[in-house]
Amino acid sequence: MASEKSSKQVKVLLADDSRIFLRAAQILLSEHYQVEIAYDGQEALDKIQENPPDVFIVDLVLPKISGTQLIPQVKEKFPDLIIIALTAIDDDETVREVLALGAHHYLIKGALTGDEIYQTVERLLASK
Repeated sequence: MASEKSSKQVKVLLADDSRIFLRAAQILLSEHYQVEIAYDGQEALDKIQENPPDVFIVDLVLPKISGTQLIPQVKEKFPDLIIIALTAIDDDETVREVLALGAHHYLIKGALTGDEIYQTVERLLASK
């Protein structure tokens, strides 16, 4: 996929209920990608169904539809979509659960940097 599209053509959807996190991540990632945001799970699902992104970065805890509910739904309908889960919980059980649901990768929100998100997206795009 990375070879098929230039970075600026890659669409990323960020879903998180923290407006501060979303805005910061949007600013950082828009230097490289087309970035949309969603504040809850239903809004994210609607946006994915209307115009599927290439990468979906989703918090596990969201209003309306949680990330843990969204990941398998999205994976079933859009199997090629790269899904990155965001979580504040750093334990092996959560990681196993997220990957079993269909996420390609997970990021721990605590000390997360914009560069870390960007590098993760680039690595996953390159592996497609």
